[in-house]
Amino acid sequence: MKERNNLIRWIIFVILLSWAVYSLIPTYQTYFSSETEIIERIKLKTDLAYALQKQDLGEELTVFETRLIEELGSDPEFTTLSQEEIEKLAAFETRNLKSLKLGLDLQGGMHLVLEIDYKQLLLNLAVKTDSRLEDILDLAERRSANDKDLYFEEVRRAFAEKNIPMEEYFGSPGDTETSLLRSFRETAETGIQTTLEILRNRIDQFGIAEPSIQSRGDHRIIVELPGVKDEQRATNLINQAAFLEFKIVATDEDFRNKIDEIDAVMKDIASRAAGTDDSGETEPDDTFDEDEEHEDPGAADPTELFRGESDLFAAGDIEDDIDLENPFKSLLTGGRRGEVYVSEVNRIRVMEILRNDRIRSILGNYEFVWKNRPDIFNNEAYYEIMLVERRAVLDGRSITNANAALAGETSASGGWEVPFELDTEGGRIFSEVTGNNIGRRLAIILDNRLYMAPNIQSRIPHGRGVITLGGGSADEARDLAIVLKAGALEAPLEVMERRIIGPSLGSDSIEKGVRSALIGFSLVVVFMIFWYKLSGLFAVTALILNFIFTLASLSAFGGTLTLPGIAGIILTIGMAVDANIIIFERIKEELLERNTVLTALNSGYERAFNTIFDSNITTFIAGITLYQFGTGPVRGFALTLMIGIMWSMYTSVVITRLFSDLYIKANSKKISI
Repeated sequence: MKERNNLIRWIIFVILLSWAVYSLIPTYQTYFSSETEIIERIKLKTDLAYALQKQDLGEELTVFETRLIEELGSDPEFTTLSQEEIEKLAAFETRNLKSLKLGLDLQGGMHLVLEIDYKQLLLNLAVKTDSRLEDILDLAERRSANDKDLYFEEVRRAFAEKNIPMEEYFGSPGDTETSLLRSFRETAETGIQTTLEILRNRIDQFGIAEPSIQSRGDHRIIVELPGVKDEQRATNLINQAAFLEFKIVATDEDFRNKIDEIDAVMKDIASRAAGTDDSGETEPDDTFDEDEEHEDPGAADPTELFRGESDLFAAGDIEDDIDLENPFKSLLTGGRRGEVYVSEVNRIRVMEILRNDRIRSILGNYEFVWKNRPDIFNNEAYYEIMLVERRAVLDGRSITNANAALAGETSASGGWEVPFELDTEGGRIFSEVTGNNIGRRLAIILDNRLYMAPNIQSRIPHGRGVITLGGGSADEARDLAIVLKAGALEAPLEVMERRIIGPSLGSDSIEKGVRSALIGFSLVVVFMIFWYKLSGLFAVTALILNFIFTLASLSAFGGTLTLPGIAGIILTIGMAVDANIIIFERIKEELLERNTVLTALNSGYERAFNTIFDSNITTFIAGITLYQFGTGPVRGFALTLMIGIMWSMYTSVVITRLFSDLYIKANSKKISI
């Protein structure tokens, strides 16, 4: 029998091997090069620098940042960061994008079980809200004991016990309880699917490698975030509702009238000995012009800022008891540019007052909103409060793009900002609103927190705007841009379970997985070489190539290696050896029948192929089923199993044959088996 011409097969093999090595170079540089320890040190320096910056600005620190400052904040080796280190970190991150990703069980990270807050979902659906509705929803929540399957039925039951028709708060006239409950369930189901997509978009932009986000049952979402160090920041990003609204700020006259009306109600409540509530707000005399030079409000005592001819109120001592003549007004402090502040001590009182049903009735079509972050005056926190129209003129569903950027030189506040773009319909509404309200202020509100309220100086026709963060950080600007682009959640998410897997546990898993693989592989090597001699060595070489090709495939196509994935690789090693054993035993049978070496070799591979193919294809089908219907670790196992099976077919049938043909040609048609 003639020898085969293997030139094309050798060329294909060399190309595949070159591709595999090239694909694994970034993985080697990420996990095994001498730079890995240096890069981890630089990462700690950058995290520490950001944490110290937040501390200097008086911003709230996460647990991770607090711990970092405590451990390394006084170490001069970590408080200095050179430009060379920054460039080295950037180059490493670029390489890391192409490296093999490790799953949550191998590199540590965060595991979250989330549920949609059904109470808030119903509050968002309600045509009106008051304390009666909140009491009913709270009662239903207590009775259902967080069992989402029972919650809506308990809501119906609570409404019935209070003799309040559900249609008073939900739907439209004529809706029945049955239709409303069906609508609630449909909204909740849609909310889960929408939330899944929004979370995927947010986390992908956050830069977490290979997150796992999937639904479990009808109510829960499982999120796994490998490699996350700052768990609090990741949780905040996930749970932020990101509901953006644009609302017109009340005029000075309306503001004064509402304050006077609230004071009157508060005095009436006090006179009836019904209890005392607290609240506060003041009017902006001057509209905010982003192009003006921003003055530092911390230069003066804020309790003095209301004094003078142009001030709305005379501010008393904020530490005194509430002024009986002006119980609400006395809780407010005026800012130098017309802002209205509430001190940290009085903020709870003000919030309680504004929750009162009589006060909410007085406000009518208006509502108070709080600034997203406090201002610091003389080492004391003051929160700006503003009266705006309750109806939003535009919401964030029209946003098509948003990104983080440093404010330009013309910006009044400097720092970071988030420019955004609106779709065609949103741009038309935005143009109309700004054109009809020139001279008024437009409040930009995210998740019921005021970010800014610039003065409308002219019509804005192109559907573009900017949210200025002022003292915000780059990470805050990026996170805000992420949630705006990804969209708003149907309702806030409740964290039902949070599990942190430390990197030490992951490294221990890797060590044990690698050790078990090496032990198994070593036993296979000893057996194959002892039993099949040089042909066994060819099979062992094919196993090594199978392992290399499998890891290269995971790396090149963005797969993730998990602990069950390592188990899948070990299993494919056994299956690849099994294929070679079948081939070698066939060859031995042919040689016993006194066939020539070439005939025995050809016959052995040809007759064994169908058996090998059938066994591998059935296992591959099982892998497809596991991947399709499994979750988390099961899918990781199925993925590596399927990839390993495909490569084992190639290495056990093609590669070992190439080596055998080469040996036979060089050794006068002899075979060692």
